[in-house]
Amino acid sequence: GPGTAAAGEAQQRAPRQEPAGRKRQRVYIKLAAAREQLAALERLKQLLAEHPGQLNTVLFYEREQRLIALSDSYRVKPSPELFGEIEQLFGEGAVVVK
Repeated sequence: GPGTAAAGEAQQRAPRQEPAGRKRQRVYIKLAAAREQLAALERLKQLLAEHPGQLNTVLFYEREQRLIALSDSYRVKPSPELFGEIEQLFGEGAVVVK
C-alpha cells in the first residue's frame, strides 16, 4: 500500500558505518566457578534484557576458561546501575567494557 516505499528508504539508510579502525566495544562478564549458579545466570539474563542497547555481551566462564558470546537479543547499554547489579551477582570487577 501507500507509504511502503518511504519505509524501504529509511531501512537502507539505517546501517551506520563504524569509524575506521575502531572495534566495537563489548561487555565482558566474568563468571567465577563459585558463582556459576543457575539462579544467578537467570537473574543475569533478566538484567541484560532490562538494559537493551548496542553492545554485545560476552560471558567468560572462569572454570572452563571459555568465552561465550551471547546473541543479539542480549545487547546492552552499559550503566553504573547495570554494572552494580552484575557485580552483586558475580563479584566486584566481574564486568568490564573493552
